[in-house]
Amino acid sequence: MEKTNEFSSFAETVASLGTLTKLESAVSAAIKNSKVPPKETRKFLKCMSIQEASNTALFQFMRQLFDKIGMGQLQLIRNDIFRYDFAIDDSPVHKLYPHIRGKKTCYITAESFASFFSKDLGLPGTAEEVACKNSGDSRCEFAISLQPLAVYQLALDEDDKAIINGIMDGYNTTKIADSLGMAEEETLYRMNILKKYKILDDGYNMTEIGETYQKYGEGMGGEEEDFMPPWKDMAEISNAISASTSFAEAFTETANGEPIWDVEEKDIVNLADEAKKSMSFAELLSKQIKSDDTED
Repeated sequence: MEKTNEFSSFAETVASLGTLTKLESAVSAAIKNSKVPPKETRKFLKCMSIQEASNTALFQFMRQLFDKIGMGQLQLIRNDIFRYDFAIDDSPVHKLYPHIRGKKTCYITAESFASFFSKDLGLPGTAEEVACKNSGDSRCEFAISLQPLAVYQLALDEDDKAIINGIMDGYNTTKIADSLGMAEEETLYRMNILKKYKILDDGYNMTEIGETYQKYGEGMGGEEEDFMPPWKDMAEISNAISASTSFAEAFTETANGEPIWDVEEKDIVNLADEAKKSMSFAELLSKQIKSDDTED
């Protein structure tokens, strides 16, 4: 069977690597400037439906941020307690590999999700591309699986803990609401969220998970940072992204101009082969430099 090449020419290889470099730089700058206050992340985690989560300020910020980076328009398609799935209908990333068929190629998008959730939301986990246009799917989809303990630490606040303690003490909804100075409707809404998190069962009684949390979770969390959410100054983030990609743009312009070294056929083949095995442009460049040093 004839092997499918990611790139049909050296020029196409350089152009794709230049774009990947710009994406990596943009992601790095965006993550550095986009830390989200815990209270805003909590609002997202507590949403009971995809539509509710999609309307949060956090998700709207994510959509704008990923689009500005150059990864396309996000859609939220799943929100379970420890897993969130996102879709991109027409991902610019898969187009960087126009000759690939039957393989997922958007690893950089998956890594960006993992970095954003871990570094900006405080929710470590893993991200995986589960569908890709280059593998024959209708769109690119990504699954983010979060560390359960981190989710519990962040999702449940002091009022939730007070509700759990009230249920353990045998209080009904009205008494819990009165003790918290909270409307009964809000208390019931919070209790339904605790059901979603498997703290309470369908009868609003403590589950085994709930009892374990009540026993060991009192010391979880602690005092939270409160600061301005990043979407309050999107212009600053945009400037940081633009500045970070300047080197990549200069590299692409140089590479597309007059060659700065004598290019032989073996160099093109070697570069394309190494590109397939490298996770970043920096890694690829490092390999090439070591290779050149060895030959000298």
